Amino acid sequence: MQLRSRLARKHEERKILVADDDALTRRLLEKTLQQAGYEVVVAENGRKALEFLSSAEGPRLALLDWLMPGLNGVEVCREIRRRTEFPYIYIILLTSKTSKVDVVHGLEAGADDYITKPCDAEELKARLRSGERILKLEDKLTYDALHDPLTQLPNRSFFLERLMLCVSWGMLHPDYKFAVLSVDMDRFKVVNDSLGITAGDWLLVQIAERLLGSIRRDDAILRTAEVGGMAGGLAEVGLVARVGGDKFTILLDNIRNASEGIRVAERIQKSIQAPFDVDGQTVFTTASVGIAFSGTGYSAAEDMLGDANTAMARAKTLGKARYEMCDPSMHATAAGRFRLETDLRLATEKREFLVHYQPIVSLIDFRITGFEALVRWQRPGFGLVMPGGFISAAEDTGLILWIGEWILQEACRQIRAWNEQFPCSPRFTMAVNISAKQFAQANLVSQVARVLSETGLAPETLRLELTESVTMRDEERTTRILSELRDLGVRLCIDDFGTGYSSLSYLRRFALDILKIDRSFVTDMLNNSESHEIVKTILSLGKNLRMKVVAEGVETLEQMTLLKSLGCEFAQGYLFSRPLDSAAVERTLAESQANSYTLPQESAVNLVAPLK
Repeated sequence: MQLRSRLARKHEERKILVADDDALTRRLLEKTLQQAGYEVVVAENGRKALEFLSSAEGPRLALLDWLMPGLNGVEVCREIRRRTEFPYIYIILLTSKTSKVDVVHGLEAGADDYITKPCDAEELKARLRSGERILKLEDKLTYDALHDPLTQLPNRSFFLERLMLCVSWGMLHPDYKFAVLSVDMDRFKVVNDSLGITAGDWLLVQIAERLLGSIRRDDAILRTAEVGGMAGGLAEVGLVARVGGDKFTILLDNIRNASEGIRVAERIQKSIQAPFDVDGQTVFTTASVGIAFSGTGYSAAEDMLGDANTAMARAKTLGKARYEMCDPSMHATAAGRFRLETDLRLATEKREFLVHYQPIVSLIDFRITGFEALVRWQRPGFGLVMPGGFISAAEDTGLILWIGEWILQEACRQIRAWNEQFPCSPRFTMAVNISAKQFAQANLVSQVARVLSETGLAPETLRLELTESVTMRDEERTTRILSELRDLGVRLCIDDFGTGYSSLSYLRRFALDILKIDRSFVTDMLNNSESHEIVKTILSLGKNLRMKVVAEGVETLEQMTLLKSLGCEFAQGYLFSRPLDSAAVERTLAESQANSYTLPQESAVNLVAPLK
């Protein structure tokens, strides 16, 4: 989304447009103006002039020839004056016309001044100086109309204008998320009544500074870039506004979810609770914050701000010095997400993760051939949390990179130890999932190489599992990275295969080793002819491409029997074993037949020893 400010850009840049179809006139004017210290942009016709003046970085001063091909100077004036969203542009017409009728015609079209050809250099520079003074006045009037004179923050009008742009963009792009925070001081009237209005004003200035300090660049918010004006793009992040009295509003733009609003609200409250120094006296205050999130769907800026104000009022009613969301159910969800992300960060510091291992079994002799490493989180107060309960948050916070590398290191260390403790031929393998963010890292190959070196693991015993969506994003890069990984000696596997038919033609190009049939097809193949055919197709494809195929999610004897009849050689699932911790795996291997680890076949529940 491109948000262009109504505030003027710095006119001190002294950029000026010279538009004239006569090349000699352009060169003379350009030389004169450059000597006077201007940055000159030239155009040979009216359409080019309009293009320059309409751009985000276009000049604020313009010399337009009255008569030009296409659009003449007067027509360019009319078009520019119709575009009220742009900062004011000071336009001087260059003309050989001298009659009053012509001059009036040009001024009525929107020109600010005119000068007759040939131009006198000193007269031209004097008229331009006059134009610069007018632009300064225009900028000041615009700034004053949109800013609070005490704190210099944007005011309510400015805030609503920006918020409406976000609302409009959100209606067109459902994935775009933003939030509004309404912030009200809880004890401000006490300060005004006891210390006076001047002290109260000084406190408001300090509060404004702390609010700006509470908004960080990583919140992806619109920030007022400087006192003299506001940048128009999302790269400049931050809009904090004073909307009256001791009330402030904050616009959080392009956020991931509602929990980011809570994160900012808590930071604001912590900042405001610190003591203020007002005329040598220590003053304490707190803030009540209301949060409205775009996920509930808004079509009007006033409605969203109103909901944030309502939530703020509820925060005051419930005891002040707290935050509330306009939707209580959303509040619970966002608060839970915020706590999850916080606990997840602590978990990486405290090493609260562990790895469970699900055996992969040969359907020919029921021998354990390897394991898949699956992460678990021993979350305090919640018990053992499965990946579905935290992986999404790990990806959003970027912690998936740390978790992924830790799993890789732990799984490689563990499978080497088991291969030494329980020797067999061929050796046990270990499958480790690689997330999309891990795969996108520039140092993925070197990271895998380092882990193999540090753990002393034979590369051919490691299987890296990727989803189809990861491999489809950038075919050229994927081909290069997979080739480099294969050069290390590791084996490559496509996980959840069958959910993305578009990648079938890429299998040979990517030189993959293993396909894992998605569990949804295995579950449905007995009752759904389409799933049955998909499983057959994948098995046939794997055979033709000389790739191993592993069926995931095998839970019944009927599923296993059908897979064997279709020629599937490997499987994993609850029929054989749930994922086991390392101690349970070692008990299973110790109780199996030495050196071959062929599992008993008397009953399904005994194929792999259960967790004891």
